[in-house]
Amino acid sequence: MSNYYKNERVLNIPGYEVYFTRFADSIIKDHFNDATTELTAILNHFSIREDQIIQGGGGLSSITQSLGGLLVQNAWTKTKIESEHHVRGRVLTSESHEVDHYKSFQQGNIGLEIEWNNKDPFYDRDLENFRKLHQIGELSIGIIITRGASLQKELYNVIRRFLEGIYPFTLPQLNSRISLSDTAKKNIGNHLDLPKDALLDKIASTIYYSKYGAATTHMDKLLLRLNRGVGNPCPFILIGIGSDRLTV
Repeated sequence: MSNYYKNERVLNIPGYEVYFTRFADSIIKDHFNDATTELTAILNHFSIREDQIIQGGGGLSSITQSLGGLLVQNAWTKTKIESEHHVRGRVLTSESHEVDHYKSFQQGNIGLEIEWNNKDPFYDRDLENFRKLHQIGELSIGIIITRGASLQKELYNVIRRFLEGIYPFTLPQLNSRISLSDTAKKNIGNHLDLPKDALLDKIASTIYYSKYGAATTHMDKLLLRLNRGVGNPCPFILIGIGSDRLTV
């Protein structure tokens, strides 16, 4: 049995897949109406241009900056929370917990992280950080926004359309439009004599797996961690950006 579930009556926003754990749907619906309204408006306003996919980038990509900017405009700001463990007047341990987007409401606090395209172990960091904040009473719900399953599949087609649009090209010309790792450049260079369709398919696959492959942050990797119990018992809302949020 999965540790996560859907509830389409809560945060049902076109173009996103949303999962909940540990009654997070009931918590946000019954106690955080203002947060629900804000998040719905922000996510409805947000979209991704295909050229942003090509530009790529990790945690500070234009995509993360765009969505993060909308959150900051609504006072979901970076926050550092210090905690100490005291026993008989002595400080045994101290920790610093930083959340990129954190907001206090009358009913409690919500933390939010955007994982657009990091290495997937960043999920472990986020979930564990939220767990600790929940344990000390500083977090009611943790939210992670990441790539959804439909967008993960569509990224290959976005890259393939880009290549079709600039064909024919040399390796230096391609590298000037989309940054390539040394391994990707070597792989692509070995196939430049292929016929057009085979060439574009090969290059699209190389770029896709190099930039957005299985070891990066997307919903399937996040759900695997939830099923392993990472972050328990903090209630989570997991929001996957779908392919319908893409624009040309």
